[in-house]
Amino acid sequence: MPNCMIIPTYWSTPDINSWKIFDHPTPIQEEGTLRRTLQNLQEVSYPDPIILFPAPVAPQIECRVAQIAAEFYLDIRICTAKDIDHIRTCLEKVGFPKAYMHTISMHSYGAIRNMGLLYALVHGFDTVVMIDDDECIDPQYHRQALLHMDEVFGDFSILGKTGAVMDESGKKYYDGQSTFTLQDWPKDQLFNENVLLEIEAPGELTPCTVAFGGNMVLSRKLFQTVPFDPFGTRGEDDDYVINARYAGFPFFFDKNLTLLHLPPKRNTGFWTRHRQDIIRFKYARAKFKILNINPNSAGSFLAYFTRDDLDFKIISSSIAGAKYFVDHHDRREFEEFLNNALLAATCTDSDCERSAGDFLRFLDAWTTYAPRL
Repeated sequence: MPNCMIIPTYWSTPDINSWKIFDHPTPIQEEGTLRRTLQNLQEVSYPDPIILFPAPVAPQIECRVAQIAAEFYLDIRICTAKDIDHIRTCLEKVGFPKAYMHTISMHSYGAIRNMGLLYALVHGFDTVVMIDDDECIDPQYHRQALLHMDEVFGDFSILGKTGAVMDESGKKYYDGQSTFTLQDWPKDQLFNENVLLEIEAPGELTPCTVAFGGNMVLSRKLFQTVPFDPFGTRGEDDDYVINARYAGFPFFFDKNLTLLHLPPKRNTGFWTRHRQDIIRFKYARAKFKILNINPNSAGSFLAYFTRDDLDFKIISSSIAGAKYFVDHHDRREFEEFLNNALLAATCTDSDCERSAGDFLRFLDAWTTYAPRL
């Protein structure tokens, strides 16, 4: 059964402001974290093909990634613009609707994850292991990642699983790189509480409600049926758990599947993450409604941010962020946090519900045509 590892790698250039979309893209003139990750994979003699997905798609970014990859003797492949065109051509041949071909792109976290799944389908891989370009693994990770995949667990097969990420001190939690907590917006704290519940639940494997996109394993039986949501701004990993559940597939938390997360330090652009999260949660609330899913069944993290009082939380947290940066003399952050408050009104429920409806149709197209690749 051929397996592969998928690693998205995010970059920016003086002409491409990808920091407005992605958390911490590496400026093309800087070192970044990709080389460290590939060096780690070489040190543990990672046995399977490693597919890199440079984002955004640009010749200078592809070139930069290729230069780094060339330093290693691993089986490293790069998904280039030419590969993306080939994937689109393959989809056209099997009848994938033209109305949703624009989603086959590298323009969002979900779309980039889907490109990885499509690459795996086109090239005949049966299991994909997904990590990020700021992570490191130990020699046992490969074995643990594939352990129990496609095995029967209770009434279901294990077709998708996730695990925890650790910081340098060995603490298992998500570090959102935030130096402060916004009023009414305890995102990292609630997420980590959810993760702790998964870690402390009895058994090696348990059904879960949250996931780490940089530590996921998917079987072809799952990813040819369930895609990531290309219409969301952030949180594509947690959202995938919801998509799988809607399609009838539970997602599992593997307590022994851990890796090291070493993100670059975040010093600015806090308003961008908050803005993308606002859009994310307004969309998630609409999606729960369209999918007829009770938010309280999706864990305390997503439940908190999809309740009826979300618009109040948006305004309250945005004003708190603006106040914080007044005190810290950062005019840009101050102004953009005030603009975030406006999203309570300008990011409308009807627009979000329309996008959720688009996702349902995209899901139907994926389920129908992806298995034919």
